[in-house]
Amino acid sequence: MAIKVSGNAFQGISALGASAPEAGYYEVSVVNIERASTDKATTRRVHVQFENGFKMFSFLSLPFDDTGALFTDLTDKQLRGRLAVLRSILESLGYSASDIEGAAEINTNWFLTAQNGGRKAHIEFIPGQKGVQGSYNEIGKWLNRKQFEALQKVATPAKPAPSPEAKPAVSNGAPVPSAGVSLPPPASAAQGIVS
Repeated sequence: MAIKVSGNAFQGISALGASAPEAGYYEVSVVNIERASTDKATTRRVHVQFENGFKMFSFLSLPFDDTGALFTDLTDKQLRGRLAVLRSILESLGYSASDIEGAAEINTNWFLTAQNGGRKAHIEFIPGQKGVQGSYNEIGKWLNRKQFEALQKVATPAKPAPSPEAKPAVSNGAPVPSAGVSLPPPASAAQGIVS
């Protein structure tokens, strides 16, 4: 028995076990944009793939529905913020202001590396904290090429400090006290408790 597979069958497929990279600045391929059945109508998941094959997604809030109609319940601040994030991603992919502002329509194909002529995005990657429940890998920022190149020359970003709300994973089943819980101060002679 022989194996016979077309090479294009492997497009978008990564090897098993690709590890999350260290914190830093990376060029990534945008491989999918989707709305999961559990997501709000305004939410999309932007899936990216790193050079080593590691994949992750980041949530994106849109101001428009699938037909291009504006969600009417957004404030002006929400609308401008969501458009700013979209523009950041587009600039990260190398589109110019004139490309973006002069477009008759910007659709999913503008974002997907396999559909946009091979354009890749530039990001700041922040890995989740190992062993910390509720800690996830994040895209800290979408960077344009100029920002990306400048930051790569300077340094790799520092790993995030544990948040006060972060709870370590517990293996013995004992509950973990919430952040800010501490023991009471020791008894003093003034309280008449000390023997």
